[in-house]
Amino acid sequence: MTEILSTKERQEVIRKLISSEPISDQKQLVVLLKKHFKIDTNQAVVSRDLRKMGALKKERNGEMIYELPAHDVKTEILKLAIVDVVHNESLIVIKVHAGLAAFVGDFLDECTDLDVLGCLAGENVVFVTPKTIRDIKKVYHDICHAVQFLKNRNKDKGNN
Repeated sequence: MTEILSTKERQEVIRKLISSEPISDQKQLVVLLKKHFKIDTNQAVVSRDLRKMGALKKERNGEMIYELPAHDVKTEILKLAIVDVVHNESLIVIKVHAGLAAFVGDFLDECTDLDVLGCLAGENVVFVTPKTIRDIKKVYHDICHAVQFLKNRNKDKGNN
């Protein structure tokens, strides 16, 4: 049974989807609405919703994905700055465009809710040391969420 929602409610669900995973086309969005929220809709309705919400396609991690307009300049700079976020058993590495590592490091230092011991920023990389390595995957995901980095799921087979 499909759920009937108002335009506003459907757009809020679309907003959640776009914010939580990379969505590259309207067909993918229609499928995700049906799969995760049991919302039966079509491409024309999704297209109209995206236009009303001001969603744009932007290049992230080598692919074009939908994004909603940022609420502030800092958020937009963060989205554009991050090239990749990876981790091993003890360290999280954030790769950024040249000259933006200090900006990203300062942002992370200001995030008091992250379990981070400290950051070291160079020219195009930020090394992040978690408070404990036991929960490094959680800290990794928390950092990705904080900097609004959406890891390309096809490239992220061994790092989540």
